[in-house]
Amino acid sequence: MQCHMLSGYGFCPADMKNKIETIRLNLIDFLHLATNEVYLSHGNLLTIRFKEWHSPDEIRDAIRYMLTIYPKMRSLVKPTFTSYRLMILADDGPRLQILFNNAFRVIEGIQYDSSEFISIRKYLYNEPFSIEQGIPVKIYYFPDDPNPFLLMSLHHIITDGSGWIHMIGSMMSYLNGIKPQKIPLDKPSLMPAVMGNHLSQIPRQLLNSYRSALSMSREHKGETVIPASSRPKNFVGPLDLHHQSLKHRLNEIKSKSRELGCSLNTFMLTAIALTMSRGPGRNSGNAIGIGLPIDLRPYFPGKPPIFGNYLAGVEVRISRRNWDNPRAILDEINVQMNTFIGLIKQKEMIIPNLFLEIPIILGKKNYARIIRSLIGKGITKRTCGVSNIGNIDHLNSYGTKAQVVDAISSAPSQGVLIVINSIENIMNIKISFQEAEFSRQEILTLVRDLELAIDELLNLHPNERQII
Repeated sequence: MQCHMLSGYGFCPADMKNKIETIRLNLIDFLHLATNEVYLSHGNLLTIRFKEWHSPDEIRDAIRYMLTIYPKMRSLVKPTFTSYRLMILADDGPRLQILFNNAFRVIEGIQYDSSEFISIRKYLYNEPFSIEQGIPVKIYYFPDDPNPFLLMSLHHIITDGSGWIHMIGSMMSYLNGIKPQKIPLDKPSLMPAVMGNHLSQIPRQLLNSYRSALSMSREHKGETVIPASSRPKNFVGPLDLHHQSLKHRLNEIKSKSRELGCSLNTFMLTAIALTMSRGPGRNSGNAIGIGLPIDLRPYFPGKPPIFGNYLAGVEVRISRRNWDNPRAILDEINVQMNTFIGLIKQKEMIIPNLFLEIPIILGKKNYARIIRSLIGKGITKRTCGVSNIGNIDHLNSYGTKAQVVDAISSAPSQGVLIVINSIENIMNIKISFQEAEFSRQEILTLVRDLELAIDELLNLHPNERQII
């Protein structure tokens, strides 16, 4: 049979028979696709460090099996008349094998955190990704470190943080000799979590959602959000990463959080807000804005989805009047987080989620053009983003043949993105930053100041109210 060349790969008409199906994008998928034209890349960059040595063939087989059981990992983005869909490639088709061979690389002689590794990681993080021509995953394996490690770029259109953690759990199961079952494709719609199944309640939910959105808008009217950098830029350029363990242990932070009557997430947000309030942008505005995701999976009726994008984005604001009062910051964040969770539980976050329709209405290119324009005018600024992945000890529950030292990710962002996780009582942090706004030394200073802020909160009395 005669084959044709398409996008640099051999493509035969027989491949069309191997196509499993196409699936539509949900609103968040499309948002990530649209902003792919704003950032150089738009992938979750995963760093997985192993306790023991694994051969390149072991890792290759494990990753290849993940493409078998997570169909979205072997998809191509295909345009439709008005939008895009994901075309799932056949698991046994020749096209997928060619694309996977191109995506998987073994890099020898490199140590973790060496200058060579940092350079390679930065390249992969910023590498433009042709999402219409290749599968949405690239894998670099480094076998020669005492703790061999993976770098995996997983395009954000495929899944979010909860999804990739589930996938890494499946990989650890495979490496321990237990093949996990295939994960069925989830229905992409967010509506069951956002609106629920009771149509009669939707008018009330819409009204309450409108009222809460209007109230929040009025509350934050006139606020100017400070930057995290002393030299904020009005463009998105190359990104870099820093990854380290904090000196504080999980158990002491959890214990203090309980004592202060807040969640660990609120405790860490308070420490980050304290750090930003004392940073170089302090006198550039009157509010700190911290964007963070909330996983919608627990709010789906029935069996929740697994592998996809099911996060709601919210922004916590800390007003200047509280910056010098750690307990007041904690209380302010606690109230806002409880409010957001309450709105989601009551299905009253409909109005903010409707804004996710805008990219679909405008089209990918127009939406990306508008976002670039807003960034250029300084309209979309926030102080930082924070994502708390949580505890990942469960990744080491599949057996003793394969275990991880750490597994953490980061994603492109306009400003600073701080990702936190914990494993074996160790708190790890990864910071993504604009190279034009920060030097690596400035990021090290930021982490040092964050640890000082955590010290301050650990010494805070539960009933303390600082007089200012």
